[in-house]
Amino acid sequence: MTCMVCKNRKMTRGTTVLPIECGKAVLLVTDIPARICANCGEPYIDEKTAKEVEALANDELNGLISFKKRRNGRTLVVTQFAA
Repeated sequence: MTCMVCKNRKMTRGTTVLPIECGKAVLLVTDIPARICANCGEPYIDEKTAKEVEALANDELNGLISFKKRRNGRTLVVTQFAA
């Protein structure tokens, strides 16, 4: 795999954090398994993991946040990814 940012070809296994915005809410998904560019640190998530993160985000945000109660400001929700 080649890094899209720096064109380096060396990757290491690690984890990353992904912020997902939905209206005035921000869901922060932590500990997502990823390939990390050894040169610049850009994370890459495989397709299967991305779909699992998407499902987790939908579950976490569905009905969890009442936007009527939050007129100003943002709501931050943090969840850990567990494969």
